[in-house]
Amino acid sequence: NREPVMDMPVMHTLEHLGATFLRNDPVWGSQAVYLGPMGCRTGIYVILAGDRSSEEVLPLFRNIFSKIVAFEGDIPGAQPAECGNWREHNLDMSKWEARKFLSEVLANPGKDNLHYPEA
Repeated sequence: NREPVMDMPVMHTLEHLGATFLRNDPVWGSQAVYLGPMGCRTGIYVILAGDRSSEEVLPLFRNIFSKIVAFEGDIPGAQPAECGNWREHNLDMSKWEARKFLSEVLANPGKDNLHYPEA
């Protein structure tokens, strides 16, 4: 709650790119269950099969978000036959958000970024 939420076109593009890169990852793709936006637009849910630690999946997230930053071309699945809201995308801002997440969180994560506080 420290900064504005991402707008829907940004979240939508992060979803399309992130899910594509996750499904096609040679190590993690077969364990991918879901990647999609949080309703509050503050982040993305990722569900993988198995019991994984944050440290274990950190390289996967770095890889996905690095690929989003470097992505050029047509957004996967952003065609009328594939997506009910295919016009609502923002690649440039999605790349900006991915770069920000990489530099502020994934490049040097601390314990606060890797573990939820005990209830």
